[in-house]
Amino acid sequence: MLALAHHYDEPVTTDGITYIARVYSARLSDGMWGGWIVFFPVGGGRVIATDRETTQSSVADLGYWASGLTPTYLHGALLRAVALQPEEQLATELERLERLEAAAGIRADTLDAAAEAAHNESIIASRARELTEDRFLATVAEVSKADAETHEAAAEILRKQSEAAADALRTRKRAPRSKKKK
Repeated sequence: MLALAHHYDEPVTTDGITYIARVYSARLSDGMWGGWIVFFPVGGGRVIATDRETTQSSVADLGYWASGLTPTYLHGALLRAVALQPEEQLATELERLERLEAAAGIRADTLDAAAEAAHNESIIASRARELTEDRFLATVAEVSKADAETHEAAAEILRKQSEAAADALRTRKRAPRSKKKK
């Protein structure tokens, strides 16, 4: 059960709403004392509270802790309490999702552009490969033709040498041989 541990005379304001802050305590299952800051709107409205702000060993220690809180600390606690409200949490989540969606859209656009660039590079590379293959095949055909012509010329020379050698051999066989002297 919550019990009032401390109250503050100086109001705290955020988003145009003024609150009076109070610290409430409750005994925890481990025997310690938890402290929560609860904010009451001055003109009426919804009361909001923080999560547990402190854990102390006694109610007196909790009261001492609460008496030392500054207006700056209370303002921060009020902002934390507001952030705990369901509509605030949903608004925060909505903002986060909108940022994610925007980032995903940017990434998708970037990836689309990269995919298009890669596709264009692929087309260019394919055309370059085809041109290189054509040049390679033309070079092979040209070199092979030149080699064939060289071989044919060499074969013609060898045929003529063969015919000349055959003619010389025939001429030699027909000529009488001279007798050798003893």
